[in-house]
Amino acid sequence: MKNLLYIISVCMISLSCTNFLETEPTDFSSPDDFYNTEDQLNQALSGVYTALAKDGTYARNLPVELALNTDEAFYKKNFTTYTNPAQYNYDAATPIIAACWKTLYEGINRANYLLANAHIPKMDETKRNVIKGEAMFLRAYYYFILVSMWGDVPLILEPTLDGKNVNIPKTPQREIYSFILREMTAAQSMVDKISDIGFSGRASKTTMQGILARVCLKMAGEPLKDVSKYELARAWADSVITSNEHELNADYTQIFKNHSSDQYDIKESMWEVEFWGNNLGNAYRAAGRIGNQFSIRTTHAEMYGYANVGATKKLFQLYTDPNDVRRDWNVAPFKYENNNTLIPVPHGPNDVFVRDAAKWRRDYETVLPRNVDFSPTNFPLLRYADVLLMYAEAENELNGPSDDAHEKLNMVRRRANAYEYVGANKITDKDDFRDTIIDERSRELCFEGLRKFDLIRWGKELFLGEMRLQQIDFENNAPTSPNMKEAHNAYGRVSERHLLFPIPASELSINKAMTQNKGW
Repeated sequence: MKNLLYIISVCMISLSCTNFLETEPTDFSSPDDFYNTEDQLNQALSGVYTALAKDGTYARNLPVELALNTDEAFYKKNFTTYTNPAQYNYDAATPIIAACWKTLYEGINRANYLLANAHIPKMDETKRNVIKGEAMFLRAYYYFILVSMWGDVPLILEPTLDGKNVNIPKTPQREIYSFILREMTAAQSMVDKISDIGFSGRASKTTMQGILARVCLKMAGEPLKDVSKYELARAWADSVITSNEHELNADYTQIFKNHSSDQYDIKESMWEVEFWGNNLGNAYRAAGRIGNQFSIRTTHAEMYGYANVGATKKLFQLYTDPNDVRRDWNVAPFKYENNNTLIPVPHGPNDVFVRDAAKWRRDYETVLPRNVDFSPTNFPLLRYADVLLMYAEAENELNGPSDDAHEKLNMVRRRANAYEYVGANKITDKDDFRDTIIDERSRELCFEGLRKFDLIRWGKELFLGEMRLQQIDFENNAPTSPNMKEAHNAYGRVSERHLLFPIPASELSINKAMTQNKGW
């Protein structure tokens, strides 16, 4: 059973309004009658975590619609009139974008409430600091998503109690990144080790250190280009590595089987968004969409998979080593014979455009019966393999392709049974090593919601160039099916304005101090 305290929000401060700056929520309970006990403070923390598991964030929108159509994945639905960010067919009025914005600010506002009232209960100070540290980190993490996706956004650090202060201008993103760095740095010194927590649904000390490495790599890349942050990125990644809290799972495939079957591997899977159940009956509904979106296509009742996410030909061909176990796990090596059976039929060697994303497979779900639309599969926010690759990337930027950088890269490849970069095969050029890291992150971390934002931080020319290459590849080589045509059209829509999402129109209508992002 998952630790439901941290995925079920029983806190009374949830926002039911349509805008994070609108009037006082009707279900808000004042601090006088809520934050009086340690249990209530923990319930409030649960409410902060819940923002991770909403449709607007990781239950669907972030990993599916908002991070897709890169050089590793594309959206396979054929929508010619429906606006969808996954196909670069959207504007400021698109509900999926507004839902993500709203959910993130709801999580921030819940954290603001908690932090403003954390002093009230009489309780052990160490436990109080753990709660405060997690809330501080989550608030900073939500801002990290916001600033990565929208650039300049309002930085709000006090509870929003009513509609009096709705006109809040954007804060320059450099200031927001500085806040994120300070807040996460303070938070990681206040919280528990993951070995003491015992599961991956809460943010531990090493989780925060790993995310700090990610934040620093983003700051070192575009748009800030603060290359001094490479040293910090390496240091935070090294803190995780030397903690002796983590190691790679010997079986790459087991990581994702665990996500579907309610099993924790705190050594490798450092932080997950927790989902639970099948959303059937009258029980609390806490399932997500990962299992049925990232799936092998079938309408069979026992294994229903929409297979809305397809692997690109580029991703399939990145696995140049035939012994690399990741290819035939991440990219479906088979399809089902037809929609009424579960008989697998191997894909042919030339079936490189029609393969489904297969990282999470519904046959490993243990909650039965399976729901057509929802699944209990957890979604990873940070894995130890990512930390090793971040260390290798930062080390290369600082010292070139050193032995240390090679070893961290080879640890990831060794686990995958892929050839290692050793001896005569060792990389001697800094740019070549960077290109290797760019490819290796896709091989290892595909479909985990990172690729689009990685490409953007590595440079807009790289992002726009890769989108253009995908457009050409689909135009010249893909089958002539409607969904392939739409994927081609989607890549062709990409322009510089897609480096950021538009500020939601609903927000602009309320906040008169807000301005729209360039190009929207």
